Amino acid sequence: MRFVYRFFFLALISILFFECQREVSYIGTADPGQTLLPNPISANLQGNVLDENGQPAANVVIKVGSEMAATDTKGYFRINNAPLDKNASLVTAEKTGYFTAYRTFGATSGTNQVVIKLTKKNLGGTINGVAGGDVSLNNGTKISLPANGIVKASDNSNYTGAINVYAAYIDPTSADILDKVPGSFMANNKDGKRVLLSSYGMMAVELESSAGEKLQIKPGNTATLTSPIPSLAQSSAPATISLWYVDESTGLWKEEGTATKQGNNYIGTVKHFTYWNCDIQVQTVMLTATFKTANGQPLVNASIVIKPTTGNYYGTAHGYTDSLGQMNGPVPANMNLVLQVMDGCGGSIYSQNIGPYAENMNLGTISIPSTVAAIVTVKGKLTNCTNGNVTKGYAVVSIDNWVHYAKADANGNFSTNFSLCSTNGKSAQVLGVDETTLQQGNVSTVAVVTPITDAGTIAACGTVSTQFLNYTIDNTSYTVLDSDSLTAFTSGQATQLSTYINGMQIGSGGIGIWFKFDHTAPAAGTYGVYSLGFNTQNSVANLIQPFNVVITNFPQSAGQFYQGSFTGQYKDGSNVTHNITCSFKVRRTF
Repeated sequence: MRFVYRFFFLALISILFFECQREVSYIGTADPGQTLLPNPISANLQGNVLDENGQPAANVVIKVGSEMAATDTKGYFRINNAPLDKNASLVTAEKTGYFTAYRTFGATSGTNQVVIKLTKKNLGGTINGVAGGDVSLNNGTKISLPANGIVKASDNSNYTGAINVYAAYIDPTSADILDKVPGSFMANNKDGKRVLLSSYGMMAVELESSAGEKLQIKPGNTATLTSPIPSLAQSSAPATISLWYVDESTGLWKEEGTATKQGNNYIGTVKHFTYWNCDIQVQTVMLTATFKTANGQPLVNASIVIKPTTGNYYGTAHGYTDSLGQMNGPVPANMNLVLQVMDGCGGSIYSQNIGPYAENMNLGTISIPSTVAAIVTVKGKLTNCTNGNVTKGYAVVSIDNWVHYAKADANGNFSTNFSLCSTNGKSAQVLGVDETTLQQGNVSTVAVVTPITDAGTIAACGTVSTQFLNYTIDNTSYTVLDSDSLTAFTSGQATQLSTYINGMQIGSGGIGIWFKFDHTAPAAGTYGVYSLGFNTQNSVANLIQPFNVVITNFPQSAGQFYQGSFTGQYKDGSNVTHNITCSFKVRRTF
């Protein structure tokens, strides 16, 4: 399970990272942190990305190390064998019109789950670069830029034109803070020690020229930020508080400077722009646990909340169990806590008092009673092309926007569970895959019932399940296989659709590519490619037209495959012409 961090507070809000995010229990004056070194592992990663309205966000580019993926129409993505870290894994999510989102979590050995909510990138105002000036948001957030104090980020050259200031205030007491918080509440303080933060307000700021060039504060200059203190936190807000910014290379907050309380605001100066946060650092211990259902099955991707039971500390820590039911991460030290398992609507379906802990703790296995109606088990049996049991395979099970990969046992039986808010009108889509014969079947749909939804016999036969994306640049060939998280989907409005096919990098020597093309109907044919990019170079090629893709098979439903090829030329950033050919077969995701 990985930690996705969420945070609320009334008097003093402490949030921690509990393979999700935990609430802070102790705020000390001495150094509360510890030095944590990288602890890399390779594990599967999946997640869901939401837009500012909480709806699935498609076409979001996901990056984990050198690996990349894109969300489908459900906002879902998956990367197999992702380069993760037990102490702090970083996932970034990028979509035009939004600030880059970060999620930092402690990875586990199962398939890790994250949820990310994007922050809309709205124009707060425009400032003259020579004169400087202020931009204010409706809630009182203010960004004050110095006169003649802005440079182009690309080369540090002076910029004196119009400055577009994009800004958003992020309220740490909001109900969606867990999914929206940049990175998490994990941080490195000024001494390089790992701590957790209790926030009193944060904001995102980006500067751009009228031509869209990235801008920054000129070295030797500072800008002033005015950050409103949420009403629930004003009574406990200290007179002086540390400022923290997101280190975009790690997703961790880093301590830099202080802010002073003036009225109901914090005011401080900064030397560069990214996400900024007013926080108190807190002492924690590491907590691990495994959650299972009453029949001993791992509780998959369940929402877990931990918060103090009494006292003047208010807030929640939240995250998701992995495919093995595991969680691990920091929680408040020396405080009585309550651990809760939540349903899909944020209601508690199970709670248990825990703590206080003065040192790291393993809670062992926590079993959720069978009387919890919100937990729905979906099970079935996979059969192969000879009607025998699949001995090595898996089922891809989807309910709403949530997708689980359920491994089949030696007899073909599979089972997974979902923590739902309601089952009324819900259906589960199930796709069976036989890894021995490299076959898959058609998607089956079954009505969701509690406590067990039996999908019956699912045929994993009928279509070769192997996916690939093979391409050659000049005379160098690359192969991207199924295990490297190939994704493909169609999105758009009316008849103007855009298809994104994404090949992931293989190891350290491969180059993953993606391309987009328009089509007027979901059918086989020849279509013009309008965008081609390279994952490891994080760049978009300048296509030499005509540049067409031939689609020999266009999937009409989830589980079927895009198949086709293209041949063309492009110019790189140095204006050098390259030849590229590509053939592919990629499954359409749910």
